[in-house]
Amino acid sequence: MEKDLIIGGASNYTWDQLKFWVNSIKKTTFTGDIVLVVTNMTRETINKLTSEGVIIYAYGKQDENGNIVNQSQNAPHVERFLFIWDFLRKHKDTYRYVIVTDTRDVIFQKNPVEFLRDNLSANSIVASSEGLQYKNEPWGNKNLLDTFGPLVYDELKDKMIYNVGTIAGYSEEVRDLILQIFYQSVNRPIRIVDQAVYNFLINLYPLYGETLRTNNKDGWAIQLATTEGAIHAGSGDIGQIIKQNPHMIDDYRKAYRDIQPVIKDNMVSSGEKIYYIVHQWDRVPLIKDLVMKQYGDNL
Repeated sequence: MEKDLIIGGASNYTWDQLKFWVNSIKKTTFTGDIVLVVTNMTRETINKLTSEGVIIYAYGKQDENGNIVNQSQNAPHVERFLFIWDFLRKHKDTYRYVIVTDTRDVIFQKNPVEFLRDNLSANSIVASSEGLQYKNEPWGNKNLLDTFGPLVYDELKDKMIYNVGTIAGYSEEVRDLILQIFYQSVNRPIRIVDQAVYNFLINLYPLYGETLRTNNKDGWAIQLATTEGAIHAGSGDIGQIIKQNPHMIDDYRKAYRDIQPVIKDNMVSSGEKIYYIVHQWDRVPLIKDLVMKQYGDNL
């Protein structure tokens, strides 16, 4: 039987930044491979990750001290997709489901394969909503316009935003999607474009029909940066706007098209379902404290 894979990218990260991602996976029932595509990383961090069972796929050059150094001018947010694709290309037919996530601010509360097995029947890729349309999320709205210009922006501004930091699905489809993300992202007028490109792609056929779009009620992944807990903490452009103009919280509540997450039995949930993936956990103080206690070194 084919294995499953959780894979992410890491540049200029240490074990102290990556341990929550690694430890959380190990606390679930996930039995597949855990892979990190890394660059600009010390030998010490690589050795620690390896000792924790993480498979390292490094790119760049090794210096005299065994550290991996990369002089590329590409944004690491974008460049990671090329090397994740390269790993998948070299391991064709090895994996069934592939989960590609950010690493520093992502944790797993349950085995994500369970959700994919139960829900990917008519679709091959699953996407997770941020609960806002592009036109109502200031950073994303400007990022979309700067990435694609006014014509594509006009087409997508009313669409819901789906987060590029939690992509999952069948191996072949995920592999080819992330290659498209990379090559649609290079030579753009701004450096950080991967989320705009991802949303552009999944709103075009054939990917539009292949993508299962989830919201907070589904219990798949929660994107915390746009939730009310993060807003009250002053996170992001919306948080700063509301910090200056508290009455604008009403505008946010009208624009947010989803339920707010809750903490239940020390887990982040929809109220009914525990989320498999929690993203941007450091944006909400109560959840940050919970994650650091549960998934730090003292396991």
